[in-house]
Amino acid sequence: MAKLTWVEHFIVKELYAPYVVDKDEDYYKDLNKKYRTLLEVAKNAGADEESLKIIRKYSQKVKESIRLYYDGSISKAHNVIKNLVKDCADNTLAVNTIINSDAFPGIKGTEIQLFRARLSNDVHTYEANEMLHLPFSMRGKTGNYRFSIPGIPSLYLGNSSYACWIELGRPPEHKLNVSPVVLDGSQKIFNLAVMMRDWGRLDEFEESKVHSWLKLLILMMATSYTVKESGRIFKSEYIVSQSIMLACKELEYDGVAYFSKRVSDEIFAYAAINLALFAPYQRNKEYSSVCEHIKIDDSFNYSMYKQLGPIYRDREYNLRLGGTGIITNIGEYREDRQFQYTMTEFGVFDKFLFSTWTKKDTIKWGNALK
Repeated sequence: MAKLTWVEHFIVKELYAPYVVDKDEDYYKDLNKKYRTLLEVAKNAGADEESLKIIRKYSQKVKESIRLYYDGSISKAHNVIKNLVKDCADNTLAVNTIINSDAFPGIKGTEIQLFRARLSNDVHTYEANEMLHLPFSMRGKTGNYRFSIPGIPSLYLGNSSYACWIELGRPPEHKLNVSPVVLDGSQKIFNLAVMMRDWGRLDEFEESKVHSWLKLLILMMATSYTVKESGRIFKSEYIVSQSIMLACKELEYDGVAYFSKRVSDEIFAYAAINLALFAPYQRNKEYSSVCEHIKIDDSFNYSMYKQLGPIYRDREYNLRLGGTGIITNIGEYREDRQFQYTMTEFGVFDKFLFSTWTKKDTIKWGNALK
């Protein structure tokens, strides 16, 4: 295989996700501009013809899907995205079991610590079953989110308590309740946790992996927008992500991994990776079959944790985020505002949650189902 070393020069700050626009109508125009920039940068970096072909094809197809959706051709719009997702499946960078997925930094095959959070108005403990997705009896409350649609929920998890905190809007400490979660490893995951700076992780620029990365990068860009406009019901930035979710479900994948869109820059997102596990309801059952493949503990309130003395709080646990080989800082660009995640209070809290979960290795999968 050829080595696509041009990727070393394939970096431009304008394309660092996430992206923010003022109004819904700005989404398509801004995405179109970024796709043009992507192609120009690739050309200037000396990209091979196949890579340029991928950028042209994928960006045009994504834009076509959005236009079809705007025109009311919802089914056609979805099929365009489904074909792109299907085309990505030939490389393990895009689709793999969660335990071996490139979406989660660290040593492959080792336990991935995940977290689930809920808010309360006061210091509270939720039982494990209360930390699952909304039960069927509450289906009417399922909402419209980046990787889920009304009536068909996803179980959203983060690879850190910090990820949960920022996804919930950075609430006060006393409102944050977090449960540790592990999966049985069988889940097949579509990887959108890619970024412009990934070139250093592409196996010495091996051709097939670089091409797969480009495909994922273009899909990631379309799903990485935040729109400031308030009071909206329709959200253009969800068109592609929700089509990806439905496509993955039809292709029998179990979920999508992606970087949080609430970080200031994608470089601070390795400790803020989200996992949306598809959770369609089963007939005559309250919960999706996805819940049969997870273990989850009762929640622990973050403010309550902060009240504990060092002898109770300071615990050791081998967090996968602690051995990634990459910088897992959180914060901002200023050097004095960047902090190594595992050395923050969130990192210590994550160790606490797993080290005090004494029944993790003995309880059955699906322990929260009653």
